[in-house]
Amino acid sequence: MSRKNPFANLDMDAISASQTPTKPGYGMTGAAKTVVRSIEDMAENTKKLMEGEVIVDLDPQLIDVSFVADRLSDDDEEFQELLQAIRESGQSTPILVRPSSTDAKRYMVVFGHRRLKVARELGVPVKAIVKKLDDATSAIAQGQENAARSNLSFIERAYFAQNLIASGMTKETVRSSLAIDEAMLSKMLSVVEAVPAPVIQALGASKKIGRDRWLSLRQMVLAPALSRVAVEHAGTEEFQKLPDAERFDALHDYLKRYKARSSAKTPKADVAAKDWNSRDRALSIVVKPKAKKVALELSNAEAKPFTDWLTSRMDRLYDEYKGSKNANNGV
Repeated sequence: MSRKNPFANLDMDAISASQTPTKPGYGMTGAAKTVVRSIEDMAENTKKLMEGEVIVDLDPQLIDVSFVADRLSDDDEEFQELLQAIRESGQSTPILVRPSSTDAKRYMVVFGHRRLKVARELGVPVKAIVKKLDDATSAIAQGQENAARSNLSFIERAYFAQNLIASGMTKETVRSSLAIDEAMLSKMLSVVEAVPAPVIQALGASKKIGRDRWLSLRQMVLAPALSRVAVEHAGTEEFQKLPDAERFDALHDYLKRYKARSSAKTPKADVAAKDWNSRDRALSIVVKPKAKKVALELSNAEAKPFTDWLTSRMDRLYDEYKGSKNANNGV
């Protein structure tokens, strides 16, 4: 039996795909209040989206996942808590679904993936609101619901943004969905484009790792050698045994140590040597510049006599050199 949804008005026109965010919502650097306001606004939008709709009971087996993924991994502890709460008290908040575009008898979840998963596991109907939405509006509603609940990490939001763009969404729609500005979207995409996919999957949601740490990892893996090392290390059995919460720091520190060792082993390239030969070929000089010194190598018949002559005139020659520098500098 259906009943009226307890939420307040959710007018779809208020969540237009062409709407661009006016309040960048991610990153705490000097913008904590803005973040809070953005989340509150998005929560209100979600309530408005569902106002006046009828809650129905649906068979969870008839509901497909969203066309765009937003999670890298499920927090098992949080999921078990949700499962226990619904088992004891029932589902208090409905999920939002849209009719399937390929099968009139099926639906696609817009948000509420974990509540749908719980219903499947418990073998009970899932309470849902059915609303006809296009892909863009559906993506915006999905992103805003996740942001309002504050349960997606930085990398999951970046992963969601990448998947939206891959599915054909415009950057304006992506920014509206995540309530972020162009600069933040650029940072998110730069991370998921640079960090190899196997590494992101191995690190998972990384709930406590924010933007700056991910940007630091990105900077390291821009080097092809470190990118290969990151993939290899993240795929080892030893790394996979680490708790999820420790993996990011473990990989980041490993790459820093590897980079330091590699730099120590690789000598700096010397500047190309220069050579000089006298007209009579009796004297040859090779000049070898190095980091903090220059080596002179004299050879042929006049090498030793010329060295003695040069050494005896060093003071005068150096004074001439200094004089020429002062003259050039106008002193």
